[in-house]
Amino acid sequence: MDLSKLKEPFAINDIEWRLQQCGESKEGKIWGKCLAYITSRAVQERLDEVCGSDGWRSEIRKDGDAYLCTLSIRITHDDGSIEWISRTDGADATDKESVKGGISGALKRAAVQFGIGRYLYNLEEGWITVCENGKYFGKTRTEKQFRWNPPALPEWALPKEDSSFQGKETGTNAENSSAAETNNQTKRRKGKTSADEEKIKAEGNAIISRIGDVMNHEENGQKSFTENEISNVRGIVANTRLDENGISELRELEKVVHEELESRIQKMAA
Repeated sequence: MDLSKLKEPFAINDIEWRLQQCGESKEGKIWGKCLAYITSRAVQERLDEVCGSDGWRSEIRKDGDAYLCTLSIRITHDDGSIEWISRTDGADATDKESVKGGISGALKRAAVQFGIGRYLYNLEEGWITVCENGKYFGKTRTEKQFRWNPPALPEWALPKEDSSFQGKETGTNAENSSAAETNNQTKRRKGKTSADEEKIKAEGNAIISRIGDVMNHEENGQKSFTENEISNVRGIVANTRLDENGISELRELEKVVHEELESRIQKMAA
């Protein structure tokens, strides 16, 4: 058992984002910042993957208004002896789903003691991208509702198999194959044929390719977009599924980046 694998970055689809603050400018433009986190489900799956389902255990106890989790991992030494290594941490009950939220938070914090998801603490708050078909929902203090997408994760916070300008199909080939088959079966039950699915996927990949061409555009030997802007768009693409809703989101994104590119070219020519 290689415990160093506990510290490896999670796939993009295992990362969730929480809106930390938001507001509206005098011009009516909504802004916001968010933080990345992992779910307790992702923590448990990582433990199962590295330690085996019987190679770890967690114990929860309540301490006042907080919940404490003791997470233990079984180590088998070369001589056959077994040792349980434990780490304990806690979390307060949350306003929403107080019991479940407190237990979940305690488990995730105890997991950090073993390095699981610890790298996310090195991420700073990221600026959100407000768009009509955003993945997440937000609301300002004035009750103005909006949808938003998170920023792109830096390269060091991505698993090696996550590549640039690809759809949300991460993980090992075996996992992708299994997930794809499950999705295909579900879609067929809803009336989708394999040909329909392939057509949608092909269209999505074509749009992604065109978006990549726009973001990598050079004018007079200089890139039209900064590396940070390219990373942000790359993150939005990576968080978009290649289904009918995702195609709509990609079309909207393509329109936005095209308009921005034309605007920058016109300013340079002026």
